[in-house]
Amino acid sequence: MITDNPIRGSFLFFPPVDNAAAWNLRLDDLSQQLLEAFPDSSAWAEGPLGPRPSEALSFEAKISDGVWLDGLASTPFEGMGSILIRNALASEAAIFAKWLRDSYAPAPDLVHFTSEKAMTNGDDSIWKIPAEGDLDAITAKLQQHIDATEEL
Repeated sequence: MITDNPIRGSFLFFPPVDNAAAWNLRLDDLSQQLLEAFPDSSAWAEGPLGPRPSEALSFEAKISDGVWLDGLASTPFEGMGSILIRNALASEAAIFAKWLRDSYAPAPDLVHFTSEKAMTNGDDSIWKIPAEGDLDAITAKLQQHIDATEEL
């Protein structure tokens, strides 16, 4: 079992940079699949966001009793976009990342990520969710990322 660093952060999940349309991200489809996968959750359309108007979907996903993830998906171009999980522990974000890898992305090697802290610190490196492995493996990768950004 992985022990969380108690630091919460925001994680940004996205397809490979050289294949930005790999997920064919459609917000209506994402909303439907999220609500099916995470009962008692909610999702709603946002107005256009960002410097280039893009469609956006906010959501709250219930991952366990009393634990919710706050997220925002946006698509600045048709079929292309990213999903932000805000203010989460590595173990919490890992639950979403595992679902994204196993149930939404068309192939398990298509889920990359970074964090708000890394970007704020000028770190533009891109990390990958393990294509195989259980929840602990994904939590460990997210925690490794948090630990690396703490050293910046």
